[in-house]
Amino acid sequence: MTEGEILASAVQIDITPPVGTPLEGYGARVGVSQGVHDPLYAQVLLLKSGEDQVALLSLDLLGVGLGFTHRVREAIEDAIGVPAEGILLAPSHIHSGPAGYIGEFPGFPFTKDPELQNIAVRQLEGAALWASQELQPASLGVGKGLVEGIGRNRNDPEHGPMDDELILLRVDDLDGRPIAVVMNYGCHPTVLSHRNLLISADFPGAARATLNKIFPETVFLFTNGASGDVSTRFTRREQTFNEVQRFGNMLAGEVLKVMSNVVTERQGDLASQVEQVKLPIRSFPSIDEAESTLHQLETQLQELKDSRASHGDIRIATTRVQGAAIQVELMKALEDRKHIETELQVLKLGPMTLIGLPGEPFVRTVLELKARSSMPFTAVVSYANDEVGYFPDIQSFQAGTYEALSSPYQEDVAEMLAKHGLAMLERS
Repeated sequence: MTEGEILASAVQIDITPPVGTPLEGYGARVGVSQGVHDPLYAQVLLLKSGEDQVALLSLDLLGVGLGFTHRVREAIEDAIGVPAEGILLAPSHIHSGPAGYIGEFPGFPFTKDPELQNIAVRQLEGAALWASQELQPASLGVGKGLVEGIGRNRNDPEHGPMDDELILLRVDDLDGRPIAVVMNYGCHPTVLSHRNLLISADFPGAARATLNKIFPETVFLFTNGASGDVSTRFTRREQTFNEVQRFGNMLAGEVLKVMSNVVTERQGDLASQVEQVKLPIRSFPSIDEAESTLHQLETQLQELKDSRASHGDIRIATTRVQGAAIQVELMKALEDRKHIETELQVLKLGPMTLIGLPGEPFVRTVLELKARSSMPFTAVVSYANDEVGYFPDIQSFQAGTYEALSSPYQEDVAEMLAKHGLAMLERS
């Protein structure tokens, strides 16, 4: 093995939970899962160059808690020697997957399922061990494209910022066949509504299934980008599995287009770093003020319904009511807390650099990180390693959006994360 040469492998495993497991993602959902529409998967991409090793894990889950991430990292490090700071977990943020991986987060009804987590840790450790046996010489290449028609800014669909960019890493064997493809695109995978009780990976899973019809031996990893204020709310025609497939085909089509233009090289640097951060909790209004805000928003919502306003306007007003209700719960849950501890991560995969943010950054934050990074192919991975809520930008706090009302953080949280993330990128 020559200096700088890359070895790579990728495996995919089934992580579908038992039917009857509660589903995570919608507070309005009633009942547990009733069946499986399409299986949930986890993918492990393992890269090695000399003594350096990194692993990217993509998961069909709403999110994971930092405690779960640490357990997975420890298990994989013990099994195959990848250092803990070189392992990044990237949930897709589907809303039709199992509850139980996030655990308790103040103000939110997340539940912890120790049994499900124990099984998943063993599965992911096994997947990494499997991948370590399949390492082979590889070449890496990166490309960009545009995905239009899936996501739109859900608070301001006409004028709100968007990041339609698809960033893609192609990992080939020495015969030019793709071992793995990492795709990064930002949008809430919420084609399916709270009424759906079938387990599903939503449009990221549909995209993978379409791609595997053309490249059946390739492992496709989806990582979510600027999705905190982006969803399918204003682009979907209906909330059905046919619509899931339509969006999946749209994403897969652009992935194929970019893949065909990527030029790979046999050498590349691997690097990683993890840093702890303390996110300051904001000063909440008094309980009377918070309940008054909730009442005002409920009144506005009813007025919109009475006047038969558009579905989009009613949906935005509905989420603001939900956010105001969460704010009341946050006040009670965080009464004695000053900050929430989590972490940021940078993972360099040859020509592609990932900056992993915990929770849900907004479009402006992601665009700033990508624009100011000195590396041309920088992708922001949302929900990385931890789910700690929304990171609204200052404009969203001023507008009092659902995300701002339900966020526990100070108004400068997005600026703080961007500054910290940029500093890490420059050190990578």
